Amino acid sequence: MSMELSSKELYVIKGNGKRELFDAKKLHESLLQAGATVFVADDITELIDKKLKPGTTTAYIYKQAFKLLRKVEKRSAVTYSLRRSIEGLGPTGFPFETYIAQLLEKKGYKTLVGQVVQGKCSEHEVDVIAWNKNHCLFIEAKFHNQRGVKSDTKTALYVKARFDDLEGQEIKLGGELRTMTRGLLITNTKFTENSKKYVACTGTYDMISWEYPKKGNLYDLVYETGMHPITCLPQLSEYNKQELLKRGIVNCLDVKNHPDVLKEVGVSKGKLDDIMRNIDQLCSIQAHEDN
Repeated sequence: MSMELSSKELYVIKGNGKRELFDAKKLHESLLQAGATVFVADDITELIDKKLKPGTTTAYIYKQAFKLLRKVEKRSAVTYSLRRSIEGLGPTGFPFETYIAQLLEKKGYKTLVGQVVQGKCSEHEVDVIAWNKNHCLFIEAKFHNQRGVKSDTKTALYVKARFDDLEGQEIKLGGELRTMTRGLLITNTKFTENSKKYVACTGTYDMISWEYPKKGNLYDLVYETGMHPITCLPQLSEYNKQELLKRGIVNCLDVKNHPDVLKEVGVSKGKLDDIMRNIDQLCSIQAHEDN
């Protein structure tokens, strides 16, 4: 970073209520990851650093960064808001499960959401089942609409018990009987370090969170597929978003392919062209053609 930063040490409040030292480099890096130029990232980080006061929430810092970024680089601003956009798929977990299924479909899998499967000892509702020629994944999707919530060891133990009961059980998918080749626990937030150690030790199933593992995490999946959630479109009101989610419309490409749905949920004519232009900017058409 080439900007001048304050030498003062300030504690900010995270989403889970805990205090941590403000890290300007972390803010700067998140802006660069969103596609902002170094010059813009420098300016925004410096402006926020100068105005920061003790006890400021990380949510407030995000809002200020988003507001400043949106003024100069609209596309980067939407990318910067991606993580919170996925949190906006709530309040229930079903839209998140649907979103995960659609991400995997873009990766070449066929999927089913909310299937009841008989285990060796008990029935289980599997959030997402994804399969192709070589694999059949049983997926537990843990959705949190608060940033500070993490999936802990209790969750990891619970998921292992379920997958142990489902292991070797047959289910008819795509006209063929298939068995689970691998389990997957996926969340939109984070895992505790202990939960990651436990799953790595057992080797029973895989884990994906927003930034775990380093390669192949949820962030990577979104960018590899170009599947941005509809909640990242700033022109949509909260009412518009919830009505779209009720209809099973969770990603921007669904809106692009069925534009009339915007009128159905009350989007004004004046916003329609702007929304479609935004979607064209966000969704990498080349990525879809390559898949």
